[in-house]
Amino acid sequence: MRLRAAREALEHHQGIVVTGAWGSGRSTLLAQLGRTVERDTLVVRAHPRPGDEGRPLSGLAQMLAALPQNTAEVLSREQRTLLRQIVGEAAPSLDVLAVRLALASLVTASGASPGWLLMVDDAQWLDGTSAEVLRHVVGSVPPDRLRVVVAVRTVTRPALGHRVTGEHMPTIALEPLTLEETVAHLESRGVRAAAGVALHHLSGGHPLLVRVLAEDAAKGRRVTAGRYSDAAGTRVREAASAWLATVDDDVRGTLARVALAHEPTRLQVRRTWGSSSDAHVASAVQEGILGLLPGDRVVFTAEALRYEAGDGTSERLTGAAHRALAAASPDPVHAARHRLLGQDRPGDDVLTGADEAAALARAGGDCALSADILLSAAERTPNDRRASRVRRLTEAARDAGAAGRADLARRAADALATARAGRAQVVALLAAVDASGQELTEMDELLPRARRLAGADMGLLAAVDLRSAIRHNLGGRPEEARRAARRAAREASAAHEPQIAVAALTMQARMERITAHPAAQRTLRRALGAEQSATALALRDTPRYLACRHALFDDRLDQAETALMTLLPLAEVSGSADDLQEVLRSLAELDVRRGACVRAARWSERALAIGRGAGLSLGPAWYTCALTAAAGSSFEDAARFARMGALVSREAGDLVFTSRNLWALGTVELVTGRPAQAAALLGQVAELERLQRVRDVTMLRWQPELVEALTLSGRHTEAERVLESLRRGADGTALGAGWGAGLDRSEAVHLARTDRRHDAIDLLDRATSRFAELGLRLEQGRTQLTRGRVERARRRGAAARRAVDEAAALFEEAGARPWLDLALTFRRATDGGDLSRRGPATLTATERKVVEVVVAGASNKEAAERLFLSVKTVEAVLSRVYRKLDVRSRNQLAAALRTP
Repeated sequence: MRLRAAREALEHHQGIVVTGAWGSGRSTLLAQLGRTVERDTLVVRAHPRPGDEGRPLSGLAQMLAALPQNTAEVLSREQRTLLRQIVGEAAPSLDVLAVRLALASLVTASGASPGWLLMVDDAQWLDGTSAEVLRHVVGSVPPDRLRVVVAVRTVTRPALGHRVTGEHMPTIALEPLTLEETVAHLESRGVRAAAGVALHHLSGGHPLLVRVLAEDAAKGRRVTAGRYSDAAGTRVREAASAWLATVDDDVRGTLARVALAHEPTRLQVRRTWGSSSDAHVASAVQEGILGLLPGDRVVFTAEALRYEAGDGTSERLTGAAHRALAAASPDPVHAARHRLLGQDRPGDDVLTGADEAAALARAGGDCALSADILLSAAERTPNDRRASRVRRLTEAARDAGAAGRADLARRAADALATARAGRAQVVALLAAVDASGQELTEMDELLPRARRLAGADMGLLAAVDLRSAIRHNLGGRPEEARRAARRAAREASAAHEPQIAVAALTMQARMERITAHPAAQRTLRRALGAEQSATALALRDTPRYLACRHALFDDRLDQAETALMTLLPLAEVSGSADDLQEVLRSLAELDVRRGACVRAARWSERALAIGRGAGLSLGPAWYTCALTAAAGSSFEDAARFARMGALVSREAGDLVFTSRNLWALGTVELVTGRPAQAAALLGQVAELERLQRVRDVTMLRWQPELVEALTLSGRHTEAERVLESLRRGADGTALGAGWGAGLDRSEAVHLARTDRRHDAIDLLDRATSRFAELGLRLEQGRTQLTRGRVERARRRGAAARRAVDEAAALFEEAGARPWLDLALTFRRATDGGDLSRRGPATLTATERKVVEVVVAGASNKEAAERLFLSVKTVEAVLSRVYRKLDVRSRNQLAAALRTP
């Protein structure tokens, strides 16, 4: 992608500047560019080194020395002598104007065809005289004779490169890899994509650090969000140290101190270590080591840099830095934390202050900070205060579990195991389970240990069984989950643990809804009646939240929205990353159904950020992003999110979100005109749902999509069989909700494709009315778009245009850009002539066959093989079809010809 961008820029401009931090791949990009130029191009390279900036014409000397022998023979004797002097002398005192003219003449007159490509790497060390000469040559020589690529090691000062190219030339900044790009790189190396969050956190997306970490992971090193020493091998540390070595010792001293601060600002750094720190921060920002966030916050661009910057600092200097931060911090929580960390043997007053600071952090919703403070306090608690240490470790574990920080919870659990703390060990292990999110391998490791340590303690056994129910649910075993939840509820009641009892009843009700158990509503009512006795229950485990989800499944959107907006502020102050992400994802799903696409995207972006920050599994967040992208931004983005979500969920053994992401991907393939691929994906969803024994069709609405995909793939008999089964098995609740209207629409597509178009219109009218009543605007618009296609097939041009115009209006009002594009593409295909002349009915038999195969996803070569035609014939047929229907791409063809 970066190579393509550089090549395109160089095609339109005489020169480009490439910027990026140390290790970002500037030299690699230059080498790739050099290999892609035309065969006869003379590629000339210069690579200045530190110190060259003070040696006039040293850069030019390096470039001239790299030229092929006899290149300068085209010049006059005086000019050849002048250029030889540059190469032969360390710092010749020469006429710069004469040098300019000689070099310009050389480039213009040399026999290289189609010209020169000059590459200057590490141009921050290029001497000023060489830069001046080269800039004059660039400005005086035609672009067809000379193009220039200049790479500069910086993220903030491209002007160092523009000394050569001029300010008007474009800059290509080598940005860090995104999380999604990092995951793709891991997948290409055979590394579990689930490690992507931790790896991206450590590397900051820095290409070299990503590559080294990925190589270590491929060799078996486990990359986690835990302690740096556990996650980073020697090569990673060496790379981070080399990057830090790009700044001088004074700057590194400031970086070592900044590494100890929690979310420092430039003002705090200046107040703590003096005005000279401003220049140090600016230097580190220029090298890409530090970044500046809103509010003037100073952050390391990669956690590996932060860890490495603070590593090796003497205990004396570390203690002094913490004490300075304690004195300068206006926040009492952070001041107390730094007072604690500034002493190896703090007194009771400092330890008590740490407890109070942790309580304040927890009350403010920052459970991760609370856990960190308590762990540090526990480590510094004297050996004769065992009870205080165990208490701090237990509270730290609970806070870590709430924050989704499995690394901190494990630290607490390991420390409690060393202390042989009994019951507290179980609490810490269960907190680590809670923090593991959808990572089932973590649960499988921790739950047996917790059960063994729980012994005969009914309260602890109830807590373990509750987590076992969650494990069975994610693993696609709802009946086992229901049994574990019932067992947990009984044990909790016997142990007088109302909190666990309510959570267990809620889980039981959830599983009963999934399996269409007749007791589902009764169990949920029991849980709701007992909820007031469970004051500290995690929000996602409350029957109130489950009732919100059920309202969403049933398309009771107003009721769901009222309840979710009540729960949102509670989730925001809870300190639980899981709780907040759950509520945000539900709000995103709600707004997608309602057709509030812009707001839905904001909810999903927040949910994704929460998941990234807490190190949660991103399968659920990527699923929600896929939904919101398909509704409001682009089908391409939606497919990308869904593929990654399916990948990480499948790796984690999470069948629930594997199904959801595959459904989202299958739906995108269907609506973008690839029904065969959609049918394959939705068939996988059907199999996963069968394995999970899911009976509630309203939770994941893949069935209508499968019917439509089978129909549009020409598999009419299978589609009819699925339809009959769904109609026979659905209850009145499902048929009255949006699921039933969606089934009407898919059946209409089937009827239209089997020459029963009048009946199809009746079903589409019924579906449109039901979607409108429920407030499902996107589904209403999609149904109108389907009607437009059916009407076009009936050769009713005016009716087709009216239906599509109504769909377009709904999509535009909702902010549903990809759907609006589909509607407008269809509209253009029907405009400008009578449908009988422009519609699919005018296609020849051969044209129809080719179009059907291509729209199903085949390449030209595959279509030729399948239809026993030549590739040229397929290409010619497609060209004729494009002209007939006034379309210019396969996507437009699919949208215009996906006629029921």
